[in-house]
Amino acid sequence: MIMYQSTDVDDKPLESPPKQLPLHHPLQTEDVESDASISLDTTTSHEETITNLDLLPPHIHPHSRPEIVHPQFKSTTPALKLWPLAILIFYNVSGGPFGIEASIRAGGNFYAIVGFLVFPLVWSVPEALVTAELGSTFRDASGGVAWVEEAFGENAGFMCGYLGWIAGATDNAIYPTLFLEYVTSVAGWDKDEFIGWSRFAFIGGITLFLAGLNYTGLEIVGKCSLLVCIIAMSPFVVITILAVPKVVPSRWFQMPEASDTEFFDDDFQTSPGPLPLLGLAHIVWRPYLNNLFWNLNSFDSAASFAAETSCVRTIYPRSIFIGLVMCILLYIIPLMVAVGATDYKQEEWVDGHFGAVAVDLGGNLLGGWMVFAAGISNLALFEAEMSADAFQLMGMAERGYLPKIFQKRSKFGTPTMGIIVGTLVILAFGCADFGQLLELLNVNYAISLLMEYAAFIKLRLFHKQLQRPYRIPIPDWAAVLIAIPPSAGILLIFAISNWAVYIFTLGALAFGVILFKFGETSKQRGWFNYELKLRSSLYEMALAVDDVTEPEEHSYDNVAGDEVVNECKVEDLDDIKEENRVV
Repeated sequence: MIMYQSTDVDDKPLESPPKQLPLHHPLQTEDVESDASISLDTTTSHEETITNLDLLPPHIHPHSRPEIVHPQFKSTTPALKLWPLAILIFYNVSGGPFGIEASIRAGGNFYAIVGFLVFPLVWSVPEALVTAELGSTFRDASGGVAWVEEAFGENAGFMCGYLGWIAGATDNAIYPTLFLEYVTSVAGWDKDEFIGWSRFAFIGGITLFLAGLNYTGLEIVGKCSLLVCIIAMSPFVVITILAVPKVVPSRWFQMPEASDTEFFDDDFQTSPGPLPLLGLAHIVWRPYLNNLFWNLNSFDSAASFAAETSCVRTIYPRSIFIGLVMCILLYIIPLMVAVGATDYKQEEWVDGHFGAVAVDLGGNLLGGWMVFAAGISNLALFEAEMSADAFQLMGMAERGYLPKIFQKRSKFGTPTMGIIVGTLVILAFGCADFGQLLELLNVNYAISLLMEYAAFIKLRLFHKQLQRPYRIPIPDWAAVLIAIPPSAGILLIFAISNWAVYIFTLGALAFGVILFKFGETSKQRGWFNYELKLRSSLYEMALAVDDVTEPEEHSYDNVAGDEVVNECKVEDLDDIKEENRVV
């Protein structure tokens, strides 16, 4: 029998769900008073057990009284409000047009513009909608892990979290690398000089510095989020002002010039796979689609911050949609201005080329400003991604997937082990280049996304009892339609990958299975200390109750103002009342 440290009322190992539904449980038809108590957080003493099961995790009873917050869900920082959360989401997904150059080099001006107009509808919008619904429903630091576990069980939940974290940690290795590309582009240095130990030293130094900032809880995208965004986007505002009079619209329709893959000299990016690199419309499809996929995804990372939001029904979904609009506009406007006002050849759009565009349009001063902005943006991207990854590991530990040590926070409130492990992975990829990292992370992340979309469909069709503070305004059967476009795009990413990516992915999947089995064995034999703070399933609790009446489906179209207030934290009631015109 697997032994966890959770205890029931008799202080015995918890072997089965309790025989009562919690107050305001999604399956509870009316408020039921219960004398039972249960400790879900074993960091407290037995005398501090939870009365009436009132302090269960937020995703179990979204409409609980605002003054009641389980200790493990208390934030060490002030609750995130609308704009700080929107900027945090923006930096988890985008951070601006830094790094979009490969899409121009692969598809030419016309198809790069088309890509950033069309593919947000394929990938970004569905992911943002699903995250707004399920993130507000579960409010769990583990993010999509909670959704997949609820839909398909613990094995699938672990694999989703594992693949998502691998992709996130690999993604974080991109930002020091991308900053190096901008420095060398503006300074005119030979990139071949930064190879081997010199490259590792540069990227390793930046990584350790930024990881140290993250450990100390520097809220670079929290308290200073708006300032960071203004600084990072400011050179593009100047470029737009300087370049608009020089824009020649005919340049937007420039078609690809390549007759082969000559513009990509990286053997990894041009290595063979199941499909040819160059195909329809002379687009080099592998780097083109991989660049678009990387720039337009990761909205699901916002789920890790749902519990830190001041109001999950209003602030949280609005922040996601504001972040979505920011991502699209801050890609397409700089892209159209830059390609319309300059006559660079397609092959000249190498990584970091926006720095050269800034020098061309505004001189060395603007070029230096661009490098500084790239540094600030990459710092914010790094901090946002590392925070999301570290909180995800902490959430997985709270679900019993990882040892208890991953739940430990520093004195600054940051997940210590999550930061350490993430930093080690980034250092391990320190010598890989931008294109290689992009392909490796995309396929692993895409698999976890497919699992999240499948969970969304199953929860909509078969778990209708869940209370959803935000609900996509579509009938349940249409959930399939939401998932079809992004899933088709993901399958296309799989098809164009090279054999090396397949091998890496198969190895990652095999290693994930080994890790899961190792974790199960270590629980049984007591090799590591595990602590289960969260229930695996809401429905395991419900099945333990006799004669539970299934409630009618709840409509959120006309929710009373008081109910909106009850979902929000006390200190933000005035703001929420004003936003929702609640008198």
